[in-house]
Amino acid sequence: MGCAVYRVFSALMILILAFGLIRGQDTRNHGRKSNTIVKTEKQLKIESEMKRLKKDDNSANLSRIIELNSQLEALTGYSKTEYGSLINIEGYGSNPGLKGAPFAGGTTDDIQNTVIYSNPNRKIKCLAAAIEQRGPTAGRIWSVVFYSADSLSPDTLRVYYSGNGGVSWNLYVQGNIRPGDFVTSDDMDMELVENTSGQKYLWVAFGFKQPWGRKAVGAFILQIPSLNGTFYNLLEWPASDSTGNYYNIRLTSDNARYAATPYVYMICSFDSLDGNGSRINTQRFARILNPYSLNNPSISFMNSKYFWYENSSALVRTSYSDIAYFNIGGEDSIEVSFCGVPDSTKIYFAKSDINGNPPVSSTGAGGNIGGNDPGSYKTHARLSSNGNNNGSIVCTFRQFTGGNWNVKWFSSSSFGNFEAPFSVSTLLGSVINPNYPPEIIGVRGGSTHYVSFFTGAAGDSIHYIAMNHAGVLNHVYKMNYFSAAEEIAPKPVFRYQSGDSCILIYSEDGPRNMISSAGCAGSPIGILNNQLPSKFSLMQNYPNPFNPVTKISFSVPRKAHVRMTVYDVQGKMVMLLADSEYYAGNYEVTFDAQRYSSGVYFCRLEARGYSEIKKMVLLK
Repeated sequence: MGCAVYRVFSALMILILAFGLIRGQDTRNHGRKSNTIVKTEKQLKIESEMKRLKKDDNSANLSRIIELNSQLEALTGYSKTEYGSLINIEGYGSNPGLKGAPFAGGTTDDIQNTVIYSNPNRKIKCLAAAIEQRGPTAGRIWSVVFYSADSLSPDTLRVYYSGNGGVSWNLYVQGNIRPGDFVTSDDMDMELVENTSGQKYLWVAFGFKQPWGRKAVGAFILQIPSLNGTFYNLLEWPASDSTGNYYNIRLTSDNARYAATPYVYMICSFDSLDGNGSRINTQRFARILNPYSLNNPSISFMNSKYFWYENSSALVRTSYSDIAYFNIGGEDSIEVSFCGVPDSTKIYFAKSDINGNPPVSSTGAGGNIGGNDPGSYKTHARLSSNGNNNGSIVCTFRQFTGGNWNVKWFSSSSFGNFEAPFSVSTLLGSVINPNYPPEIIGVRGGSTHYVSFFTGAAGDSIHYIAMNHAGVLNHVYKMNYFSAAEEIAPKPVFRYQSGDSCILIYSEDGPRNMISSAGCAGSPIGILNNQLPSKFSLMQNYPNPFNPVTKISFSVPRKAHVRMTVYDVQGKMVMLLADSEYYAGNYEVTFDAQRYSSGVYFCRLEARGYSEIKKMVLLK
């Protein structure tokens, strides 16, 4: 079933502090209903071939992948979308250097707050930000803003970029959505996918309200540096109806692992009424198989629910969903988090393969998790991974405890398996004043995540936290100079800048204006050298001696199967740290020797005939 669009014309696009290890409590179903469909032999065969072709990461396989996916669609109820176009587009650049109109602000304190977009008569609806992480332009930052003029005029979007770490910004493109549709507050997400050709693609998805009140979702693609793009007025799942609400759309991709054949994945919340007047709440899943295609990207929508749904009273609830990609044991996987329905004191987790089709499961994900405060309300859960096989997945959320809203997170070093022990942060932010919903981003191929949120007080502040599964690396308590808007979560990014990695995008109280904030001191956090290494190498672990955790870095100059093992002095292997394909880049793994006795251990790296050994000393 295609999406309903007005195809107007094809045009240029505008386009962590103390941690406790706990296990999840209360794994009752709470009325959760899940998929029980068994895959047929034919379906399994198609999926197996698609998996094999994708692992090759060869763009020549793409047409065959799409052909196989069409067969899969016929078996599973997926559907492709049509594409539409954006109305009233203006482009401000062609080839970066990216010529454009600069919007530069002055330094107001130790933190640079630069006004990107300013108009006191325009209400900010949504913000999004992303950073390039591949190729010679790695470090260039992109931001998107939606704003409204009045109740009659169409909402407008603008896309900006900064090539100097947020010191100054350039307007790249702008345009507006279909008249009569109005973007919903803080309902936008952006994913940047980067091709080996040098072309990069901004996928931006957003929620909006149609004239008769129904919530829906749309998207656009912007190709850079070539100024080109496509707009989707409406993304419609199969068996949709005119009353079903789609909202809180979120994106992720496997681009950290696949440069030539990446997928982009979507999850959104769904709310509707059945024929008996009962309200249905669930999540809807889709994936884009060829996100580098502007004219006809293949978007496959899962028919019906993802994993969880509730069909009960007509009570209107708000569900918050998010999605993250990771690789475990060489297998590509998706984890989805959702909260607010049906029990808002829990966060629900489910996993699937990248096809997302039934059966998906909460096994190995933990189902419903209350953490060390199982009776506290939890909302606005946001999920992050590093898109690799390091096992680090973080879920940050807003929690109501002791009469106040704070921010908190659950952190898993076992691939989002919240049935296993996981780390829980303390309550973050003010214990007196309200703290508003957080946002999070992970460094692709790294180990670090960045969390930002706003605390409301007379001297309000935006928190910016760099963390990994072991704890907080850095916490800046005031990133803003201007009073920030509570309606829109500040969007964290990071910088490729020596001695400084902090940057975020926020809206001033109103909400009005779009502002970037950067400049906190400290060593580059979580950003491994973005230049491709020239040879295989194994670095000495640090710290060394260690007790009981140490980190080991290694470099891969080209795509290769890497095996990293730890041996004791008798030559017995005690742990396998890596055993899968890696793309060219710099990586870091963690060796946790809590179960082992003090002594000498050896780490060995093997890849394409290369072998190197480092001596490590465990002192307890």
